[in-house]
Amino acid sequence: MNKKDTKVAQRVYSKDMEFDSDLFKLEVDNMLKNQGYDDTKPILTTIEHCHFFRTINSSGKKQENCNFVGGHVHKMSFEIDKNGNLIASASPAIGAKFNDKHTHKVTYLRSDRIQKRKLNKEAQEEIARHGKPA
Repeated sequence: MNKKDTKVAQRVYSKDMEFDSDLFKLEVDNMLKNQGYDDTKPILTTIEHCHFFRTINSSGKKQENCNFVGGHVHKMSFEIDKNGNLIASASPAIGAKFNDKHTHKVTYLRSDRIQKRKLNKEAQEEIARHGKPA
């Protein structure tokens, strides 16, 4: 495709998009942590930790995992039952070392109505003036 064949256009958005983003806490539980310097000869200690999980991020994308803590995540399942109750559960730890398959009780905290992240017009103009960022 030749550049002269390319038509220049700016995006046109029909309206702001809003989403319900639900926040959950994966309650405090224990994980294994290597207090040594060698993963082949670990000195394991049990420590407490927790995670947080949002159903939708600020770009409107559905989230599948909680946030990383201690080198691992939990795959999350989320549903709204027929009575409108929010239900979330966490898988055993994913990515954890030392065969640590702990899980967490999940507690609903709150919901937020968020607007989808918008383009920053000034940043787009700066990129257009100076080329693409490295």
